Amino acid sequence: MKPVKLLSIIVFIFCVACNSDVKNYEPGMTDKPASALVFDKTKWQIKEGRKYPFRDKMVNDVVYNDTIRSLQKPQILDMLGEPDRSHENYIYYLIKQERLLFWPLHSKFMVVKFNDDSSVEWIRIHQ
Repeated sequence: MKPVKLLSIIVFIFCVACNSDVKNYEPGMTDKPASALVFDKTKWQIKEGRKYPFRDKMVNDVVYNDTIRSLQKPQILDMLGEPDRSHENYIYYLIKQERLLFWPLHSKFMVVKFNDDSSVEWIRIHQ
């Protein structure tokens, strides 16, 4: 296969994999996306191999939940468990990831940003 054709295929895959049709939360939202499952702490933390089988079905119940947004960082960590990654005032929870052998093609994370007083500044889905 010619290098130009291979590069075109790779670029196409990355363009298709990047989806940005996620609504960011705004206080008082009336058209919140529905979740397939209601948040359940036990199911949220179940991990099978590299996958979390229930997170994608309940992530909207976390992201668009006013009660969860009123919690402090220690309460969020108690409810959601250890994050998959953290950096400064951000914590990241892997929702799902599509892989080609060892390479991730598409990753979906829920990101929580905290203010300096440990209150939630925002919760978003990053793809």
